[in-house]
Amino acid sequence: MPSQENPFVFGEIIDDANFVNRTDELNQLVRDLADGQKVFLLSPRRFGKSSLVALALLKLKKRHIHTVNLTVSSYSSYAQFLEKFAEKVLRAAGPWERVKDWVTRFGRQVKPDVSINMATGEISLSLGKGAGFDPTPIAPDVFALPGELTKNAGFRMAICLDEFQQISQFNGGSVENAIRNQVQEQREVGYVFSGSQPSLMEEMLSAKRPFHKAGPQMFLDKIPAQDWKDSITRHFRKRGRTLDDPGLETLLASADLIPYDVQRIAHELWDYAELKDKRQLDLSDVKSVIESLVTNQSTYYELLWEQLSARQRAALQAIAYRGASEIYSQGVREKFRLGPASSVQKALQSLDSRDILDRYKGNYFFLDPLFPCWIKRKGA
Repeated sequence: MPSQENPFVFGEIIDDANFVNRTDELNQLVRDLADGQKVFLLSPRRFGKSSLVALALLKLKKRHIHTVNLTVSSYSSYAQFLEKFAEKVLRAAGPWERVKDWVTRFGRQVKPDVSINMATGEISLSLGKGAGFDPTPIAPDVFALPGELTKNAGFRMAICLDEFQQISQFNGGSVENAIRNQVQEQREVGYVFSGSQPSLMEEMLSAKRPFHKAGPQMFLDKIPAQDWKDSITRHFRKRGRTLDDPGLETLLASADLIPYDVQRIAHELWDYAELKDKRQLDLSDVKSVIESLVTNQSTYYELLWEQLSARQRAALQAIAYRGASEIYSQGVREKFRLGPASSVQKALQSLDSRDILDRYKGNYFFLDPLFPCWIKRKGA
């Protein structure tokens, strides 16, 4: 058969055609942002949060709502983050004729170095103050910019601050206060503050923090197995191929229904079938693909394993073999020599902080669901 583009995408933003489920969440997010709501989107890593936001912003853009998307963790300092925030807001607000008065006023207040490409209208901005510069005094003016532009230029805007939990690394709580004080006045601007470390995000939204009750919270669940089954079956059927039920069940179980990993295994299975020109795929084919993925990652897993303490390794072994729900039971603690429950809790928290584990509906789980496959293979 002639080659066909692999429909299973992972490690990048997924487009509308390959999006699975999330219809309710997508529609709600689009409505809230269009209405100027301030939404807090929480999910563990690899659950498809960034793709959901990107698709929502694309739909808003088609409705002539100006959009901005920044990843907070991309910036090494508060000053750099403020620069890029202002720069992207000004670019999104263009063209130049629309925003020039406000760029001039903003320049008088903040005194940045601003350059404008008169041919394209593209704006570049630098605070240009050196490493010792404290941006705190100008932060309110920077965060006020979307509201001033939308109010005076007659358009709406939607802004995503992804990995928002990282904002706490910039100058302590004053950053949260500065943002909250400005965005709550911006009725023409919708915000989505999205974070992939739910425990940190929940702490930011607690009663004593500035963002307490600042807007609705949206939690991303795993996508139901049946939706994945329908999508995977449909894509393979279009290619004249079938995957039997045991193979499909094993694929989803091995991926732990984590969107990134369902797509990753399905992607590799697709390429495997193309290479072998195999029309009927079964459990043995899925196992072969998973084994290959684990083998390819083995060097990384080995290096990671070597960096862990004995108690951390034991905790991971216990979860890999018995599941997170049993890890505190006396039998499991004795079998894996985990020690008292307090020691288990400390080990799990440290693994969470290292992004090896995360929590979903109260239980810890492997962020990389193929890592436990390697752990069990290592101990065989």
